[in-house]
Amino acid sequence: MIKFISFFTLVFLLVNCNTKTVTTNPTTDADVATTFIRNVLDDNFVGAEQFLLKNEENLQLFERFKHSYENKSKEELKRYKTANITINEIKAIGDSIRLIDYANSYKKETKQKLKLVWQQGKWLVDLKYTIE
Repeated sequence: MIKFISFFTLVFLLVNCNTKTVTTNPTTDADVATTFIRNVLDDNFVGAEQFLLKNEENLQLFERFKHSYENKSKEELKRYKTANITINEIKAIGDSIRLIDYANSYKKETKQKLKLVWQQGKWLVDLKYTIE
C-alpha cells in the first residue's frame, strides 16, 4: 500500500511540477516590439501576426515578408533563431506611436526600425512604415 501511495505521489508531483513556461501577453511598447521581433526571428509568424495592425496593406506586407523569410536557408534560419535582440532606441511620437530602432546579433550591422501604434487598447506593429 505504501508503494502504491508513493507511486501516485510521484506521478502527481511530476505532472504538477512540469517546466511549462508561463507566458503573459506583452503590454508595453518595448515588450510588444521584442516579442514580435523574437517571433519573426524564430520563424513563428502565427505568434508574430497577433501583434500586427490588421489592415489590408499590413496583411499583404506581412505575407510577402513571410514568403521571403521562408526562402532563407536552414543555416540562416538557425542563426536568426539564436540571435539576440538589441533595442537601440524607443522614440515616442505623441501618445500613440513608437518608433523602435533595433538590431539582432546575427545581422548587427543592419539597424532596423519598427513602428508601433496604440490601437484597440494595445500596441500593434505597423509594417507599412517598417518595410518602406
